[in-house]
Amino acid sequence: MVSNYIKKRLISHKRLAQERTILANERNSLAYVRTGFGSFALGLALIKLFEEHIKYVYAGYGAAALGLILVLLGLIYYPIRKRKILSY
Repeated sequence: MVSNYIKKRLISHKRLAQERTILANERNSLAYVRTGFGSFALGLALIKLFEEHIKYVYAGYGAAALGLILVLLGLIYYPIRKRKILSY
């Protein structure tokens, strides 16, 4: 009787830990996407505001490219990490 109670508690604890980890994965992925959009917007602003200064235009293209990479990383790695979490 006591061992069944302990088994149920451990299964419940494992499920809750898994849910916390999944939620942390979602927050992390959303942070990547949010940072990517911010970087992309900064890049566009640099390109438009400093059209005559080629240094800032290149920096803008770099920031926009970095923003796109971060958004893609956030969107691609989320399901991969979620599958890995659920496999435990």
